[in-house]
Amino acid sequence: MPALHKGAHNPDYENITLAFRNKDQLKLSQSTPTKQAKFKTSLDTAQPPPQLYRTIMMLYVLLALIFLSCIVLSALVLVKNSEMSKELWMLKENLFNVSDTVLNIRELQNQQNSVWEAVQRNIGEVKKTVSSIQSGNDKLKTVPADITQIKKTLEALEKKAQPQPST
Repeated sequence: MPALHKGAHNPDYENITLAFRNKDQLKLSQSTPTKQAKFKTSLDTAQPPPQLYRTIMMLYVLLALIFLSCIVLSALVLVKNSEMSKELWMLKENLFNVSDTVLNIRELQNQQNSVWEAVQRNIGEVKKTVSSIQSGNDKLKTVPADITQIKKTLEALEKKAQPQPST
């Protein structure tokens, strides 16, 4: 307490407190006319022009229309997306069908190639058979001449084998 009591009689302390009091009084005296001045200026401009309210309402209406158009456009995008999704599924199914068909065609081509190879082999075997038949035919063509030769040889042998009349 002696410090507080000592500070109360201190001239620096008294100067500081006087300065705060004077400052507060100045603020109060200045703020009152300012408030009155502001109040007077608000009385001078009693109400904003009616066009301002109309303009603000038009902006709200425009904003609402823009919002509604965004909703409508979003709905249209969703519908179009759904349609495109269905079309993509159909295209995917068609693509699978085409790829299955291509695989079937490849299998058929492989089968056809194997059949053609078998046909080629059969043709080669038939050619060999035909050539052997032709060589057999060529041999058969010589058979009558051989038979004639054999007959002549047999007749000659028969003549030699028959007893000759004694003379």
